[in-house]
Amino acid sequence: MNKSVKYILATLTTTAIIAYLLVTFAFVDDREQTLICKNIKVIINNDSESSFITASNIKSILLNCGEKIIGEQLNKINISKLKQVLSKNKAIKSISVYTTIDANLNVEIAQRNPVVRIQCENIRCYIDDTGYIFPLSPKPNLNIPIITGKISSIPSTDFTGYIPENESGKFLKQLYEFAVFLKKDAFWNNMIEQINVTNNKIEIIPQITEHVVKLGSLNNFKSKLNKLQKFYKYAMPAIGWDKYKIINIEYKNQIICKK
Repeated sequence: MNKSVKYILATLTTTAIIAYLLVTFAFVDDREQTLICKNIKVIINNDSESSFITASNIKSILLNCGEKIIGEQLNKINISKLKQVLSKNKAIKSISVYTTIDANLNVEIAQRNPVVRIQCENIRCYIDDTGYIFPLSPKPNLNIPIITGKISSIPSTDFTGYIPENESGKFLKQLYEFAVFLKKDAFWNNMIEQINVTNNKIEIIPQITEHVVKLGSLNNFKSKLNKLQKFYKYAMPAIGWDKYKIINIEYKNQIICKK
């Protein structure tokens, strides 16, 4: 068999395979779209004990949103409307809604991962690990620092969205960067329980002792915390953790302690 005949046969075989696949895919797609939806399957990708949402929550929202789902043809389900309904929950980071050949409506959810809980006089919210501000939820018991007091400048009391790149978001961004640092650092993640704000100056309340740490501004907070960590490691075991009520690390190269 010469090369030209082999080439023709190979071309015909490839064309036949492609044609078969196209017909098969078209048949499967057509069949899928005319199927009747029998179930809603919810997948929460970063589910945990501290979840803001559960699969049953999502199902309940969808089944009561006014859109027909169960018993409806898959191609008639208003997927964009369902995504719009779910996106009202600002604790949801991303949503994927799609139908499958087994007659299910699949909903994949990724939740937001907060790094700090703000419960100040003039703003109450979470900030997640991407710098997104969203409303508090009474449900989860999250192991993250709580910020109390009053923040001098905020976008608005009910603001939702990424921290603004302007003067109103400047201090919130500092708080966010501070919280991210605490969460990533093994020592401080287990140490800091509460952060109090007064005139945009910071006081830290550790979990294992009753003293208050005056950090001052958030400028150079890493070097301040490094200084405090060394003090905790080398001095506190000798003098006692409850000897002082106030530890001030606001000033460079100084630690001022008061009983």
